[in-house]
Amino acid sequence: MKHNNQQISEEYIQLVEIMRRLRSQQGCSWDRKQTMESLADNVIEEADEVVEAIKSGDSLHICEELGDLLMMIVFQTQIAAEEGKFDMADVARGICSKLINRHPHVFGSHENAIDPEKVIEMWGEIKKKEKHDRSLISNRMRAAMEFPSALSGAEKVQSEAASIGFDFASARTALAKIHEEAAEIEKAIDGGNPEELEEEIGDLLFSVLNVSRLSNISAEKSLRKSTAKFVERFAQIEPLVEADGGFAGKTLEELDRYWDKVKLQK
Repeated sequence: MKHNNQQISEEYIQLVEIMRRLRSQQGCSWDRKQTMESLADNVIEEADEVVEAIKSGDSLHICEELGDLLMMIVFQTQIAAEEGKFDMADVARGICSKLINRHPHVFGSHENAIDPEKVIEMWGEIKKKEKHDRSLISNRMRAAMEFPSALSGAEKVQSEAASIGFDFASARTALAKIHEEAAEIEKAIDGGNPEELEEEIGDLLFSVLNVSRLSNISAEKSLRKSTAKFVERFAQIEPLVEADGGFAGKTLEELDRYWDKVKLQK
């Protein structure tokens, strides 16, 4: 059945939203515990089933199996999005860019009516250039800067640098850089220059990521856990403060006493 672009978009977005729901705290425990690695064999299995369906010639079966494979793609991408690496927009943008780049005879200034053999020859040359571009570490770093999460992007940049030996020897040696950058922040605050302060805070965050990466700790997960801990403790002090007249007019010292009281209960 032929559908217009709006219908296609609506159905596709629904699939993405379903997967988000399944992976949420209100979703499915099995779906939520999956990782990209745990689902790797499922991707292969679904792709094999698409091939078998094609061989059968059954259009309905092919449609169903293509749906299962698409689900795995959306599943993997949702996990990556949660980790701040990339999302479906990045996946679609990447393949669109590749298709346009590999078809200059359609989307560019090349002659359109070239024969298939010439197209294959042209693809070979284009792929060689793409391979060379991917081999440049700086290009892979630039790609990482496009990650939805600045934390994950920075970790990827650091990992690329580490791959050629440009890295700290250990988390402990990287820790010294944190102290150095913290001192720079103090100077920037005293100097009253917002742009300088922004730069120094960025340097400090980058240094903290080096320590977490070298300690095999996900900075994204670590920050989420600390944020969740803060929210949970705040949720415990809020009724205590409200019972004493609310937040208005209370000093930081007074609020800290509520905070310390909740901490002692843990």
